[in-house]
Amino acid sequence: MSKDRKDKVIFAAVIFVAILLANFFSNDGFKNLFDKNEEEIVTTSSIEDDTKKVENTEKADDLSSQDKKVYISGEIKNSGVYDIKDGDRLDDLVKRAGGFTEKADKNSINLAMRLEDQMKIYIPNIDESQNINSENTNIAVGDVTPNPTKSSSQKININLASKEELMTLPNVGEKRAQAILNYRKEKRFEKIEDIKNIKGIGEKYFEAMKDLITV
Repeated sequence: MSKDRKDKVIFAAVIFVAILLANFFSNDGFKNLFDKNEEEIVTTSSIEDDTKKVENTEKADDLSSQDKKVYISGEIKNSGVYDIKDGDRLDDLVKRAGGFTEKADKNSINLAMRLEDQMKIYIPNIDESQNINSENTNIAVGDVTPNPTKSSSQKININLASKEELMTLPNVGEKRAQAILNYRKEKRFEKIEDIKNIKGIGEKYFEAMKDLITV
């Protein structure tokens, strides 16, 4: 092939490539390519964000379900603090604690009671229950059962008691004890029924502690 003919072939090939490139650019080929890459990046980023949100939610649920404890004592084989899960009942806790002792008064409690964080549960024995009933002291069925009735001088003054003393009351954990302290900073308890103004202490909880408190 002559040099002149070879140059013409190369020139024709260059023109052909130039036409192809011009056609590609005119049809937004690169733009579509970049748009596709950008869509893939956005989609991937969205999936990663959603995955992180799900993981964070699961971690929060795990922490909330794991960080709940109750204390059980009295006529139970293994007194102590136990972890609980949402939906646990007193029956579940009793089984975990080894079951009742022979002297436990099973009729004075409600095994179907739903457990809450920071509960303090006392299982009375038969003799205690008889003494309480003879002194016209109500036992809170289905709730934390109070200790035997105390004299007026032994009762906890909810206007003066420390946080630790308040936490010895049935159903009063750290949070409710602090709520009582916060309440009395602004307003004195005029009567024991005023403790029902504390969030989380309703009629049922009041019945369990009314013979143990004074103002």
